[in-house]
Amino acid sequence: MSERRLLILHHDEDRGREIFSYFHDSGYQVQRCLEYDEVTEALCQDRHKPELMILGTDKPERAFYELIDHVRELSDLPVIMLSEDEDIQSQLYAYSRGIDDYMIQSEPLPLLEAHAEAIFRRLDGRKRSTVTAGALTIDYESRKLYLADQIIKVTAKEFDLMEFFVQHKGMILSRDRILDAVWGFDYVGGYRSVDTLVKKLRAKLTKEYPYIQTVYGVGYCFDV
Repeated sequence: MSERRLLILHHDEDRGREIFSYFHDSGYQVQRCLEYDEVTEALCQDRHKPELMILGTDKPERAFYELIDHVRELSDLPVIMLSEDEDIQSQLYAYSRGIDDYMIQSEPLPLLEAHAEAIFRRLDGRKRSTVTAGALTIDYESRKLYLADQIIKVTAKEFDLMEFFVQHKGMILSRDRILDAVWGFDYVGGYRSVDTLVKKLRAKLTKEYPYIQTVYGVGYCFDV
């Protein structure tokens, strides 16, 4: 029986109740929020904080993405987004705002659980230690990045990408390999997702630390 802790917020009360019941009956510790304001309280509690959040909406509006921004200010908690919007550009935009996985509302709940477990496996596989590469330090325990001993603010996906780069320091990594490792094999987006995230990381590393180099026609190489 799973001891994983989930936080669920869904705009459709019936669907939210259905998701809650499914995971609860499967042995997860599930907390359900009915309003956006309740998310802050859940993320700031001292004990039993959620390990994964499932957010459901028909078509996300401004308030929804403001909630995502607020979550990212408080935590690097992984977020699975459920939406009725199947447009590719909408999905790419959602990823750019800091979500970790995007699923269509109509997908069966066992598949949603499989996506959740995939995220949990990635979390479990992380080294509980600190690794340094040049002026960059990765703290796996707190999932924080430091540059020249100063913390740099990154999204969960930016952290995952930097972690992948550091783990493969000096290797030439194709965009396909990066997509598979960081976004997952079933991700429907394209190379733009990789290029956009790399651009953001480079800006945060600043020109003083040009660790991420473009390998034209192939992908990228991280080296110090």
